[in-house]
Amino acid sequence: MSKNFEIQELAIAITAKNLNPTVLTPDFLKYTGIIPADWELAKQPIYTNGVVQIFFTTGVGIVAQPNSVTVVEAISTKQLGEIQIPKITQQLVEKLSQVEYQRVGINPRGFVTFNSDAEAYQYINGKLLAPGSWQEFAGAKVNASLQLSYPLQRGILNLSINQANVQFPDKVAAAILFSGNFNYSLLGNTPVEKLQDLQQIIHNWQDSLKTFQQLLVDKFLPSTEAPRSISVFPPMAKS
Repeated sequence: MSKNFEIQELAIAITAKNLNPTVLTPDFLKYTGIIPADWELAKQPIYTNGVVQIFFTTGVGIVAQPNSVTVVEAISTKQLGEIQIPKITQQLVEKLSQVEYQRVGINPRGFVTFNSDAEAYQYINGKLLAPGSWQEFAGAKVNASLQLSYPLQRGILNLSINQANVQFPDKVAAAILFSGNFNYSLLGNTPVEKLQDLQQIIHNWQDSLKTFQQLLVDKFLPSTEAPRSISVFPPMAKS
């Protein structure tokens, strides 16, 4: 197993009534100050079947569909102060303040690499799961993944654990992918109160990230695989 677990991506996924994704254009994002005016597109925006995908060379992307929007950022090479999507997301919901917000997900994703596919397979099927005849059928080994749910004092932490292959510049490595989803229903009796709660949850995004790291360190990773401090993929994140 590799010596370091790496958080590669952070996404903030918001569910809202009456959210029209077609209003989210690069010009709108720049003119309203949601993103800096000098940001460049990584590729041309995609508008298809009610889904909008906009990605920038900074590693930030926005994916929207009716009633939901996800802001995602590749963060593996960034310091804590360089992570931009919390501020971008706060500005986005401020500019779209007339939308009725319902839920928000804070969704980190990362992986730990292994020396071989066999080692990664053994991590799930030998370490996390109990051995038994159920692990083989018709001469083939089972392919297993885990879906776990942890009720928290506020919200629910959903954790998915899957075997994967990670593409590096010089190789493809066997890995275990840990995908977190902090699922928060917004509190409040009015849209204004829910908007305030949404802004506060986004403001406290580091607390969610630290909880995610602590769960993995305490329950899933030996000490040598602890995350690299907090230097902490385009999916529609769960919300």
